[in-house]
Amino acid sequence: MAADETTPLTPEDLAMLYADQPQQRTTMSMLMLLDRRPDPERLRGAVWRAVEAMPRMRQRVVPSPLDISLPRWEDDPTFDLDFHVRRYAEAPVADGVSELEALFHTVGPIYERPFDETRPLWELIELDCPGDRAAIFFRLHHAMADGVGGNAILAALTDADRAGEPVPLPEDKPPAGWPEEPSDAERFRTAIGNRVVEDFRRWRIVVEGLLGGVRSPSRVAEWVQVAREVADDAGFESGSPLQSFGRARHLSGLALDFEPLREAKRKLGGQMIDLLLTGVAGAMGRWHRAQGNLEVEELLTMVPINLRKPTEFGLAAVLGNRTTGVNVRLPVAIDDPAERFRVIHERMQARKTSPAAAMLPTLSHLISGSPRWLYQRFARQLSGAIDLIVTNVPGIPTARYVAGAEITAGYPIAPTAPHTPVSIALYGYRGRLFVGLDADGTAMPDVGAFEEMVRESFAELAETAGVSGVEAPG
Repeated sequence: MAADETTPLTPEDLAMLYADQPQQRTTMSMLMLLDRRPDPERLRGAVWRAVEAMPRMRQRVVPSPLDISLPRWEDDPTFDLDFHVRRYAEAPVADGVSELEALFHTVGPIYERPFDETRPLWELIELDCPGDRAAIFFRLHHAMADGVGGNAILAALTDADRAGEPVPLPEDKPPAGWPEEPSDAERFRTAIGNRVVEDFRRWRIVVEGLLGGVRSPSRVAEWVQVAREVADDAGFESGSPLQSFGRARHLSGLALDFEPLREAKRKLGGQMIDLLLTGVAGAMGRWHRAQGNLEVEELLTMVPINLRKPTEFGLAAVLGNRTTGVNVRLPVAIDDPAERFRVIHERMQARKTSPAAAMLPTLSHLISGSPRWLYQRFARQLSGAIDLIVTNVPGIPTARYVAGAEITAGYPIAPTAPHTPVSIALYGYRGRLFVGLDADGTAMPDVGAFEEMVRESFAELAETAGVSGVEAPG
């Protein structure tokens, strides 16, 4: 998409935009640890390179009057790179607190604060750390990109070696002034025209669906199955205290050696997501028992599924959201890791092959024309029973450098949601699995204790498969 084009938000992007509210921000981020402080001019040039490669990074969301039509991505006429790239000095680390804990404590309030919606929805913050080291905290609104899109930004921002490619700096000129706004009559006329085009596309989807049902009665049966699954999930009650939520963000992270986990997956069979969910379920079982909630047997967990082709990864990935979600019940009361893995594998297979995985994006298109308040109410009804979000983002196997500094660790953070106050994001980088924890302080004030339970659960899972050495150095 050219930088001067405008385009409506997709239904998937819209879902992320409308999910954002004062009680819960829909932000995703990456905390990257560096072995040295990046060169300031090179860092500015690297960010500019990413902006040039990903035009969405200089676009803002422009709402439609009265929600007549979909909001649109449009160029920010006042785009200012220096507004989005900042440098902070981290406070001295207190005794008994690790540097990583101090970093998460620093970025937690930054992660939670709202974006200025009159500007592009992202920012990059360099944090000076003790010992001439540094960290970069990159955050963006989930409406801009999914995990694969975030990886595309990371690929454009970074280099394959420390020397890197020469990056021309942007022309040093003041940002443009705010243009004259169109008249109300013009805005309404444009919105109505956009709505006609959008409704035509929606009704075409409806007609194609109806014709498909006439030609193939099995299609009707598939929609009935989808409706049954949606109703079943919406009515699920786990009894978990994780349904509470507030506004305090408690962030944490850990690293595990990836190769033992891959070997454990090979021995147990199934997919990597099955193994990761099994480890998470074990930790959640430990945490609920520590709270005295022995009656909690299952947690309804939403797992994003990528819809991109392999050719659409890396720099070839355009920004935006190309995912759907499957809900799977994690058997947190099963102590035996091998049995827990078997049950989760079967449930994941059933959900991934369900018609819902293909049909829910179509449903999103149909409801995207609803007013914002109605869309939010409908989405909250569907997601209100979910206890936990677990997302596995395809990582980068080789070392990356930013402005001459090596990225030594990368902790992903995924958003939570109202009544779903814990999310766990997993990201592979240079042979390690980085786990980012985002927990609401009301529901899980002891996120540090839960972090240790995650370590223990994955180590126990690998040991069950006859593999050792999961724990990775800091």
